[in-house]
Amino acid sequence: MGKIGDTNEIIGTGYTNAQDIDNGYEPNSAPRKKKRSAGAKRRKKRRGRVAKRANKDVLKRLGQSVLALIVALILIAVVIMVAFGDRIKESMANREELGGRWLLSLLYPEKYSYGMDPANLKDYFQLFNNEDVAIILQDERIAAHAKLYDGAVYFSIDTIRDLFTKRFYINTEENKLLYSTSSQVISNVIGEKTYYMDGELKTLSVPVSRFGKDGTFYIAADYVRMFADFDCNFYTGDDHINRVQVYTRWDEDRVATLKNDTQLRIRGGIKSEVLRQVNKGEEVEILETMETWSKVKTEDAFIGFVENKTLNEASTRTLPAATGAYHPENDYNMTPAMDRVILGWHQIFDADDGSGMEELTASATGMNVVSPTWFFLKDEEGAYTQIGRKSYVEKAHAKGYQVWALVENMEADFDEYALFSSSERRADLIQRLIADSLELGIDGINMDVELTDSKLSKTGTHYVQFLRELSIETHKNGLSLSVDVPPPTESNKGFDLEELGYVTDYVVLMAYDEHYAGSEAGSVASIAFVEKGITDCLQKYSVPAEKLVCGMPFYTRLWKTEAGSVTSDALGMDTAWEWANNRSLEAQWLDDVCQYYVEYRDGTALYQMWLEDVSAYHARTGVMKDLGIKSMAGWKLGLEGSGVWDAIYGDLQ
Repeated sequence: MGKIGDTNEIIGTGYTNAQDIDNGYEPNSAPRKKKRSAGAKRRKKRRGRVAKRANKDVLKRLGQSVLALIVALILIAVVIMVAFGDRIKESMANREELGGRWLLSLLYPEKYSYGMDPANLKDYFQLFNNEDVAIILQDERIAAHAKLYDGAVYFSIDTIRDLFTKRFYINTEENKLLYSTSSQVISNVIGEKTYYMDGELKTLSVPVSRFGKDGTFYIAADYVRMFADFDCNFYTGDDHINRVQVYTRWDEDRVATLKNDTQLRIRGGIKSEVLRQVNKGEEVEILETMETWSKVKTEDAFIGFVENKTLNEASTRTLPAATGAYHPENDYNMTPAMDRVILGWHQIFDADDGSGMEELTASATGMNVVSPTWFFLKDEEGAYTQIGRKSYVEKAHAKGYQVWALVENMEADFDEYALFSSSERRADLIQRLIADSLELGIDGINMDVELTDSKLSKTGTHYVQFLRELSIETHKNGLSLSVDVPPPTESNKGFDLEELGYVTDYVVLMAYDEHYAGSEAGSVASIAFVEKGITDCLQKYSVPAEKLVCGMPFYTRLWKTEAGSVTSDALGMDTAWEWANNRSLEAQWLDDVCQYYVEYRDGTALYQMWLEDVSAYHARTGVMKDLGIKSMAGWKLGLEGSGVWDAIYGDLQ
């Protein structure tokens, strides 16, 4: 036990120290405990009041900071509006997406902002005056232009031939536009609204055809659509941005709608010139998709670029095809009456009652058509010499032959252009040919008008029109019509084999004269020459295989080269072999031409021959069969060698 002054504890009192006594606490009694709790509460209240005052101070200071921040933001916004107000308005108008690029575009507009410079649409569509109309073919603007006359679209004749049809015939000298079907010629006087069709005079709302200021010939699109299936939608505006959307095919397309308004640009890039605004919900055709841009075409024929992010998910569509136009393949007889033609040309210059024909065809196994040279054109008026005889026809029919009288122009030198370019002369010639054919009782006409390249370039279109008009009359009168043509080349394309494949019953390919009198020495008809001629007719010019007759030579040429000069004589097949055998020449088979070859030297002269025989014919008929050709013609009766007709007939069965 310590002394009273040496300790803080007062024994027996329950106080912890003297201060507690001074503060009024009493030990070991409930009332004293109650007094102590009240003090604690008072102290707690004091602390609460202090905390509240502190919180108010914090909130006050925080409010002052927020107010300062708001003021600062407002000031920044004011500065931004002053500095970038125009750009913001532009962004809002263009509904640009807000983001990092947008903010950067405010600070660095030259680099990050969307360019809004309009494209020069006249340059874009290559429009040089208010009459020009750009042509968008499928999904591409082409170099050719249409024209806008009297509020209607007109296509040039070259565009029509390239895109739609080659069957219009124009005669500027007679001021006529013609279109032929298997039964009529539809005619229009150039510059007039009327046209003659189905026996009636009909009217278009604008001139059917006309000449442009530069002399180019144009036909109204609505008239062309009568004769070719295509869609043609015209668009323009106050700015004369004239364009026409043309479809000749109706493929499956990828399309998408726009998520929001945006710009169609010439190229993919935000700085590229703007072709026009495209609107939310507008449908565009997707032509090409790149990483961030897509090449698209609008409904009104603008082709440009939009950002991929502006496009909704793509889908597919196929536009309805245009139908209802005239189609020659559905009109003309594309499958001739005779499945297989085995024809022999009979060249005569004097009247034959048929006796000569009977003699020449005694061994012509399988032959079913004879074509005598009966009509010789004499002049540009269409006069001709006719040496046909009914007795010839009767004897030919008795042998089971059809008679196709041949019309030719090689016995007289005259201006074929003057004859065939005149509608009056064409009609007169046709009328007389039909009358004589019916009088003679023949079965068909074989046209053998041969034109040099220089003549063909001028006369070809008129000769083809003559054949169109002649075919109308031959079909009306139950006559077949065949036409003889050389192997197609670029220089003789004026014969227009595709058109002849429609209007005639048979196209006879003269697959000979590969080398001819006046040319260098060579084969008359090498196998490659024959094959190319047939293939070009079928593939390049779409002549139906059922209509194609392959003409073959019954002759060869004996070539003589001396002192740099080349001459030749035509020899029949047996005569040529006799010439070689008489000189004990050993013929060599040439695989590249599929013919036997001999040569002979007599002093300074070199003689050469590529010989015709059964082996050469087997090679040709093999090519014919491989290419689906069943019909042949031989020039000419009397020159064929032994066994040739049997070989031809056997091979073509």
